[in-house]
Amino acid sequence: MEKQKGEVEDDEKKNTCLWMLPEGCVADILAFTTPLDVCRLSLVSTSLNSAADSDSVWAKFLPSDYRSVIAGSSTPIPEFPSLKELFVYLSHNHILIDQGLKSFSLDKWTGKKCYFLSARDLNITWGDTPEYWGWTSLPESRRFPEVARLKIVWWLEIWGTIRAGILSPLTSYAAYFVYKLEEDFYGFDTRYMEVSVGISGVESEMQVAYLHPEPQYVPEDSYESPYTPPYPYQVFARMEDLGPWPAESDNFTFPKLRDDGWFELELGEYFTGNEDDCIELRMQDVKTGCATRGLIVEGIEIRPSCM
Repeated sequence: MEKQKGEVEDDEKKNTCLWMLPEGCVADILAFTTPLDVCRLSLVSTSLNSAADSDSVWAKFLPSDYRSVIAGSSTPIPEFPSLKELFVYLSHNHILIDQGLKSFSLDKWTGKKCYFLSARDLNITWGDTPEYWGWTSLPESRRFPEVARLKIVWWLEIWGTIRAGILSPLTSYAAYFVYKLEEDFYGFDTRYMEVSVGISGVESEMQVAYLHPEPQYVPEDSYESPYTPPYPYQVFARMEDLGPWPAESDNFTFPKLRDDGWFELELGEYFTGNEDDCIELRMQDVKTGCATRGLIVEGIEIRPSCM
């Protein structure tokens, strides 16, 4: 026989002692958990639901400077009757800040700050030279009005910086290069990139990464010429010399397809232990002189790394 609603609540109360405490005390306890924990506990009983929805709880999950961030945003933000609804909005939407050069959001699991540096906020070598790079709008870029489109370069260098002090303190972050490859791209299926995340002005160890999701490994001594132009297409490697992937390929980084249809490539991680640090995020191919084209850059996303 199914239990009546009152009987179910009685059983729930037996399984937790929180219902015995004043609502204010319950809210203080919940504020020491996580947004996910609070949402789960709100389902335990109706007596906990009220405390779980209180502003005193969700104020702890919002960053201390959230009012100034919102005030400086160019994105119209609705008025919400509760801080919980504001948290949900910021964890599901990017708002533009810094004159539209960056976007801001919250990690829905932890409430930690997330930032997205637009292509316009990055340093792109020859990015303002029309022969090499162009700037255009794409309907599939829902965050920024412009993206960068690579026409052709023989020196690919993209980097950005962000102050550790605007990120959540004592938090491990990962940076991701977000991009697309056009159908007629050239040079990315065989050439690797070098990526790094570190402190600006301090030399960082470069990691090998590929922008193409299924690259071919071409030994560097196989190249007939590192300066082969992209058009008309010419054989720039003797394909019969293609070798097996080297043992160190286990440490190579490969891109992942995001839910929004863009690719993301992890550049590295950083722990925000010193708020005065200026973090540099870098992706480059500056050694080979090989031609590349067909890259569309949306920007670099910085979000808490998965634990």
